[in-house]
Amino acid sequence: MKREHIWIHHEQDANSFWKLAEGGYANQMSIRQGEEVSFHISNSRSYYDIFIFREGARRELVRMIGDLRGGLQPVPEIGYQDGFGWRPVTSFKIPDDWKSGVYVATFPTAQGIREILFVVRPKAPQSPMLLTIEANTYAAYNNVGGKCFFNYLSTDHQHAKLLSFERPLQPDIMGNFYIWDQFFTSWLDAEGYAADYCVNADHDAEPNLLGDYRANLRIGHGEYISRNECEQLQAFVASGGNLVLFAGNSFWHEVEIRNSGKQILCNKTRYNEAPLDKSNTSFLNSIDDLRQRTIGVYYTSCVHAKTRVPGVYDAPTTGEYGFFRVTEPDHWAFEGTGLKAGDEFGREDSIVGVECDAADIEFVNSKPRYTGSDGVSPHYKIIAIADAGGKALNRELGISTGDGKGESHFFATVAINESQFKGTVFNAATIEWGHGLYRDDSVVAQITRNVLNQLACRPAERVAASKHTS
Repeated sequence: MKREHIWIHHEQDANSFWKLAEGGYANQMSIRQGEEVSFHISNSRSYYDIFIFREGARRELVRMIGDLRGGLQPVPEIGYQDGFGWRPVTSFKIPDDWKSGVYVATFPTAQGIREILFVVRPKAPQSPMLLTIEANTYAAYNNVGGKCFFNYLSTDHQHAKLLSFERPLQPDIMGNFYIWDQFFTSWLDAEGYAADYCVNADHDAEPNLLGDYRANLRIGHGEYISRNECEQLQAFVASGGNLVLFAGNSFWHEVEIRNSGKQILCNKTRYNEAPLDKSNTSFLNSIDDLRQRTIGVYYTSCVHAKTRVPGVYDAPTTGEYGFFRVTEPDHWAFEGTGLKAGDEFGREDSIVGVECDAADIEFVNSKPRYTGSDGVSPHYKIIAIADAGGKALNRELGISTGDGKGESHFFATVAINESQFKGTVFNAATIEWGHGLYRDDSVVAQITRNVLNQLACRPAERVAASKHTS
């Protein structure tokens, strides 16, 4: 079974999270060194210990909190919206020597092992790149307490518009972390790249968050983004910063961060609301071209997609999907890979999927380029392309591609804009990119090194990274 099919099991078993009685969450998902973190836990065990790990190349135990007294706490009727309101059972200040990154606190309960995920930020920028964990999308799919932004995952098949961050994440997947993000973060640490970490809400809270960074890195699945975040990133690139995405279905729905970062609102447009009302929509590609102007794609296509039949998925097994083909082999992103025009990469790990992004494309002398008809800048150069599905999804959104004489064709792209702004936007537009990183000799890993070395490292670190990987 391909890794992208892991997501099927979460969706099929989603109702098991509706009345999660035992688990926990931190007072904030993003906490600076020197600030206090508290854990809010419901646990029927008489006594238990908490083990806190930093997630990197390996799990590093950084703290143990022992002999905590168990106790169940009630799950509020609309805790998914207003927060669970559980009392804190322990708290401490984040030590200054804890490296920025993703941390997981784990503890046993009568219902099994439970975990709390949080991000540690540095007091001041320490690294050349800032990696944004897409916590907005974690919350959007999190139906612990009964509801999320999706009807089919929510009680009574009715989604919520307003969700709280103050509740446990789903066991086993922890938002999207175990499904997608940990493949990339562990590789990044193993390769020796320096990165500071934050979450989406930090961008909304701090207008100058990116001021001291060379690059902002996005990975995995960043579907839910605020206008503030889009505009901040546009200004960052215009002033010379680099935006690097190894992510898919990115910047798809507009959200608002509310209540000092404790809640997220999405007046979500549903795919079956046809015809699409572009004057009142959550789709960022229809709101002042925010998606196109920020990351250089227009539509989302699918390789592994849901259908209207519950439990039935469009997961092609015939082999024609799941990989990129090189279109610009002389680009520096392919240095050291040996790839030639037309060569494929990523097939063995099906790196193109679950969802992936592109824009309206035309082929000139057999090479793809963006037409610009949908608001995506023609300054983007497509350096690799993949076939994808998604006809039904995009038909409902009024999106069609091709010459109008036959079936529309949808794609995924690796594209780069190096000429329009002082900074650069690089977008390898697929959720599954990180799944190609666990093979040391993979060209996926080499492409990733090339991009980070060029756009996200200081010169001295570029030399160190080159020596580390040679």
